[in-house]
Amino acid sequence: MAGNTTTRAIDMLKRDGIIAHQTDTVYGLACLPREKLLQRLTDIKHRHHKQGFILLTSQARFLSEYIDCTAKEIDLLGQQQPRPTTWLVNPKSNTAPALLGNTGKIAVRITAHQTIKQICDALGAIASTSANISNLQTCSNASQIRRMFGPCVDHVEIDSIAGTGLASKIVDLQTGQVIRN
Repeated sequence: MAGNTTTRAIDMLKRDGIIAHQTDTVYGLACLPREKLLQRLTDIKHRHHKQGFILLTSQARFLSEYIDCTAKEIDLLGQQQPRPTTWLVNPKSNTAPALLGNTGKIAVRITAHQTIKQICDALGAIASTSANISNLQTCSNASQIRRMFGPCVDHVEIDSIAGTGLASKIVDLQTGQVIRN
């Protein structure tokens, strides 16, 4: 069952809010994957609009409206990896352009982090990015997030276990090329 702040995070996302959350890697900022919310998140981070976002989810089936993959590729996405792994995959043609990075692909990760799993079980996929102003160090706790973003973040999720503190591995699903190890 979702904790009290996790329930508030779900409610805030349903109301088109921006939340700060812990993941299996680092603290992140998230919203539902809608163009206007992605633009708001881009503005909050002071980042270039050509930088994409990651879709976090609890199950591969929640990605079906965003990604264009074979059944074999979907199976690979769903396999447990030894460490958090973000996959670059081909997007469907109707995927919000703001989700895509300059590669033309969409970043996705099926997370084992319990709080994010609870949020995604309730909502499907969420768009996420590291909790920092572009080119600054990522926030490592709720106090830093509140100082850096103030009222721009609608909710800070505090009922979760810290991630590794390290960025995820990034792999191109179609080619197998490791982009970041």
